[in-house]
This record gives sequence, structure tokens and C-alpha cells, in this order.
Amino acid sequence: MGRIVAYFTGHKAAAFLAIFLLSFVIRTTVLIRHRGDILQVGEEPRIANALITKGEFADPYIIPTGPTAHSTPFFPVLLAGIYEVLGTGFAGQFGRCLLVVTGYSLLFALYPTFAGAFGFPYEAGLGAGFLAGLLPVRRSFEVFRGWEEPWAAMALAFIMFLTLKREGSARRGLASALWLGVCWGLSLYISFSMFAILIGWLFVDVLSHRNLRVVGDASIILLVAVAVISPWTIRNHRQLRAWTLMRDNLGLEVLYGNHEDARPSAELNGADPLSLKYFTHPGQSVPEATLVRDMGEVNYNRRDLHLALSWISGHPREFIWLTVERFAFFWLGPINHAYETIVISSYSLLGLAGLGFIRKRVGEFQFRQWCTVLFFYPLMYYVVAFAHRYRVQIDWMIWLSAGLVVSVVLEKRQVLQRASVEQLT
Repeated sequence: MGRIVAYFTGHKAAAFLAIFLLSFVIRTTVLIRHRGDILQVGEEPRIANALITKGEFADPYIIPTGPTAHSTPFFPVLLAGIYEVLGTGFAGQFGRCLLVVTGYSLLFALYPTFAGAFGFPYEAGLGAGFLAGLLPVRRSFEVFRGWEEPWAAMALAFIMFLTLKREGSARRGLASALWLGVCWGLSLYISFSMFAILIGWLFVDVLSHRNLRVVGDASIILLVAVAVISPWTIRNHRQLRAWTLMRDNLGLEVLYGNHEDARPSAELNGADPLSLKYFTHPGQSVPEATLVRDMGEVNYNRRDLHLALSWISGHPREFIWLTVERFAFFWLGPINHAYETIVISSYSLLGLAGLGFIRKRVGEFQFRQWCTVLFFYPLMYYVVAFAHRYRVQIDWMIWLSAGLVVSVVLEKRQVLQRASVEQLT
């Protein structure tokens, strides 16, 4: 094992290729063996289909419902390019799945690079990359039902690296603030959940320094990011006749997770007759999708948010229990699937325990980055029904933290072994 690690440490391009191929081959094998699942599509593939058939960013649900802001544009536009070449039949859907597999494989192959960029031992990223590539714990989301998650994870890593380099330069210039704002804004076109991280990071940065210069710096970054997404915001207003930033489906998702007999995950909600009795997602329900079409997407989501908040205020105990369950699902994995729960909970708990090692072994700034992201990013996902893909965006951080713990333990073991040898000699 030591020789293998030493080889890949000295041949980083080979390590990248090995992890990528390991992940790609395993997930492509699953794809080929379960070809019947290839035709499963969700909201973003439906939008991509509307883009090439109607020329509209529209129709995310089970029936055509008109213009939409259910999704950010990155993945549907990328997918529309595949559909344009391969069609929307089996070949196109196979291409969509290969795109998902490629995204995840590329993400895992970059783990060692992320480790080096953020000051972690290279071996921590190497082990994390090989294990993540070997174990498809996100199940169908890493093959059939994934969307923009791995691309969002890579974008987050890039922005965090820029922020780290900027902090290390000991100089906060206007040009770097503008550039960082542009990068944040572009990332929101990939995944709007990045906005929680942006706000959280600026808040922590201001709180940590407490001076007007940092406040001004944070304001520039935020204003530039908002300016970058303004074309999409204007598009949404023109198409939907209402102001919304990148997405408008908050009400739908909150209600889907908070109603009578709701379950903590989308999977359990969709399989529970009692839950389905009170609310079904318009992606699976023709009556609900018809309501979206008739009411308009924005009004439908406003209605759903009102219903959800009314239920929450009337059922605080049930809501708190659902929140606790969703917290457990997010950090430990889907409790109803033993294999995934064992694997995810193992490296999650190890990764959370490794935060202290980050502070001591990697750096104070990286420690602050990790704590900020791991605190602010999941907050929304404690309120909506859990889906397996939600944590992918920050999972690389947990893997690296867990890898650091293993590296430290092995290092201490080697020290003890050398000490024992010296005593014997």
C-alpha cells in the first residue's frame, strides 16, 4: 500500500487518471446493467427537452406548464446540447447519464488536487478520491438522476481556493473583489444553493474582521454577484411576470417536506400513501402540474409556501421532529438504506471530527472556510424533504477532512513504530 501511495504521490497525473477511470468504469457498468432506468427523467431533463423542441426554458413537470424558473440554467442548457446531437430518445438519455457519470468521476479525480490546493496532505485527497470513486453511495443520483451537483462542487472548490489565495496575499484590492463577485455570480447559474454559502461567508468575514474596509469589500462582492445574475432575474420577470432571483420553487419544496403525514425524504414521501394523500409533487402528479399551469408557477409557489408555513405554525412538534430527521439524513445518509448509511455516516463523522485537525495542521483560514460552509449550506436542507444529491456540493470537504484524520493517525502510528524500533536497537 505504501508503494502505491508513493507512486501516485510522485505521479499525480496517473493518480487523476486512475481515480477517474475507476469511478467511470464502475458507474458506467451500473448504467449498462440497469438500462431500464435510463429513461427516468426529472425536471431539468424536461426543461432541456423544451429548449430543443420549443426553444423555451419551460415545462419542468409531468405535463407542459409553461415558462419556468424551477431550475438554474446551467445543466438544462448543457443537457440540451446533448439532446440536440443524440435526440431525446434512448441515445439522448444514455448520453445524459454519461454526462452525470463523467461529472462525478471528474470531481472525485480532483480530490487530490483539492487537497494540495487547500494545504491538506496529498495522501488525504488521494485516499478520499479512490474511496469516493469506488463507492457509489449516492446510488442512482451518480448515474441516472444526477443534475448539476458535481459541477457545483467543482465551482465551489474553485471559489474557495480563490478566496484562500486572496487572503494569503494580505491585500484586498478592488480588482480581486470584482473578480470574486463575478465568480460567485457565475456559480449561481450552476446552483443557486451557493447563495447560502456566499451570504454565510461574507457574514463570517465581516464578523471576524469588524472594520469598514471588510464591509465595503463584502458589499462589492455581493453587488457584483447580483449584477452578474441580473440578466436571468430580468428574464424571469419577463417570462413569469414576477420578481425572483434564479429559482422560484421554494414554496413547492417547503410544502413537499412539511405537510400532514410528511416523511423526511423525497423517496419516502413518494412511496407513502398517507403522505401522497395530502400532497404530491407536480413532477409526478398531473393534478398538481395542472394547478401550476392554471395558477402560474410563481403564484403556485406562493400558495405552497403559505400552506407550508400555516402547517408548520400549527404543528410545531411534528415540524421539529421532521427537521431532526432531515438533519440525520443529511449527515448520516438515508436511514432507510443500511449500506449507504454505514458508509456515509462513517466518513461524515470522521470528517466532522477532523475539523480540529484542520485548524492545527492545515490553517486557521481553512478551518474558518470549512466551518462556515458546513454550517450555512445545509440550513435550507433541514427544512425541505431530503434528497440524496443535496450534499454532493460539499461532500468533497467532508472527504478531505476525513482523509486528514486518517493521515494524522497513520503518521502517529509510524512515529510510534520508529520509536519502538529505536528502543529495540
